[in-house]
Amino acid sequence: MKSLIATARRVMPGGAFTTYVLDESVDVVIKTGKGSKVYDVDGREYIDCVAGSGPMLLGHAHPEVVSALREAVECPSNFYVLNEKGIELAELLVESIPCAQQVKYGVTGSDATLYAMRLARAFTGRSKILKFEGGFLGGNDYALMSMGPSSPMPDFPTPRPDSAGIPRVLESEVLIAPFNDLETVQRIVEAARNDIAAIIVEPQQRCIDPLPGFLEGLRALCDANGILLIFDEMVTGYRLAWGGAQERYGVIPDLGTYGKVIGGGLPLSVVGGREDVMRLANPRSGPDPRKCFTGSTTCGNSVAATAGLATLRVLQRPGTYERLNEIGEHFRKGASEIFSRHGVPGKTLGSGALTQIAITKSDVLDYRTSVSGDLALQRKLSTEMVRRGVLTVGKFYFTLALSNEDVDTILSVLDDSLAAVLN
Repeated sequence: MKSLIATARRVMPGGAFTTYVLDESVDVVIKTGKGSKVYDVDGREYIDCVAGSGPMLLGHAHPEVVSALREAVECPSNFYVLNEKGIELAELLVESIPCAQQVKYGVTGSDATLYAMRLARAFTGRSKILKFEGGFLGGNDYALMSMGPSSPMPDFPTPRPDSAGIPRVLESEVLIAPFNDLETVQRIVEAARNDIAAIIVEPQQRCIDPLPGFLEGLRALCDANGILLIFDEMVTGYRLAWGGAQERYGVIPDLGTYGKVIGGGLPLSVVGGREDVMRLANPRSGPDPRKCFTGSTTCGNSVAATAGLATLRVLQRPGTYERLNEIGEHFRKGASEIFSRHGVPGKTLGSGALTQIAITKSDVLDYRTSVSGDLALQRKLSTEMVRRGVLTVGKFYFTLALSNEDVDTILSVLDDSLAAVLN
C-alpha cells in the first residue's frame, strides 16, 4: 500500500481524488467492498461509514445492483441520444420527487446545482442567488462561496470565495445568510428583493437539522417576493425518506437537485422541478431569450441509469426507511452515552441515516456554531477510528447493509478512540 500511496502523491496533487483527505498517518487505498465493509489493498477490513460520500446507501456490491450492471456492461456504451434505462429512471424520479414534474440530467452534483441556479435566473430575469454559510452545493463558481469561511468571517450577506480562480465579479451575485436564521434571511431579501432569482438551501445542512418553521419560512418568503426556492438534495435525496427532505419536512421547493444515490455509485445527477421552469431547458423549443442550456456528453447514460434504477427499486420496499432510521438512532443514542461517560460535550448532529459529530458546548444551529468547538479533537477522533477499523471522515453515512452488530462495533471503536485521544 505504501508504494501506491507514494505513486498517488507523485501523480496527483496531495495524492487525493477529491477535496477531503484522511490524516496522512491513516491514508488507505481501498481495493474492494462488500456490504457494510471495505478492504484495503493489504487485505485489512473496515466498517464503511463513508459510503462513497453518500451514494452507496445499499452498501457495496448489492447483488441486485451487481446483477443489473453485469447485464448493462455487456454494452458499456454512451449513446448521447435517448436510451431506455435513462427514460425509465427519469420516470421513476418524477414519480418519487415531490417537486419534480420534469427532470434534466447532469453528471455531478456541481452540474445540477449550476443548472438549477441558471434556470432560476433565466425564469425570473434576476441575477443574484442567496445561499447559506457553510452549505456545500458543489464545485461550481457560484456554489463555492462561504462554504467554509475562516475567521474573521465577513458580515452577512457578504460572500467569501472558497477557492482561488473564481472571478471577483461573481461575488456581487451571491448573497450569504446564516442557516436557521429566518430573521436575517428576511432582512437580506428585503434589501435585494428585486434582484434575487433563487434561495438555494440544503434542507438538512451538513447534518444540521432545520429548526421548526425555517424551511416553511423560506417557502413563504420566496412566494411573497417572486423568488424560486431550490432544495439541494444531493445528500438528503432518497436518504432521509423516499421523497427526500421534501417528504420528511413537508416543504416543497420549486426546483430540487439530486445525485449520489440516484446513480447507485456511478456518476449521475438531475435537476427537477416545476414544468413551467423546466421547459426553459427544452432543446426543441424555438427562439426564446430565456432558453437555458443544460446537458453534457454522458448525462443520462444507460449504465449509471441502470445502477440507479436497481438501487431505487430496493429502496422502494416496505420497511427500508424505518430500518435506516433505526440504524441512525442506534448510533446517536450510543454515541451520546459514550460522550457523557467520558465527560466530553459531544453532540451527534443529524437525523435518519446521516450523522456528524461535533465536540462543542454550544447548540449547533448553523455553520458558525458548528465550528465553535474543538475541531482538532474531532479530527483526532476520526483518525483514531480509522486506525481501529472504522472508515469515517467525521460524517457518518450509514447504509442499509449495516447490521446491529456493525453499529455496536462502531460504537465500541468510538469509545476506545475517544479514550485514546483524551489520554
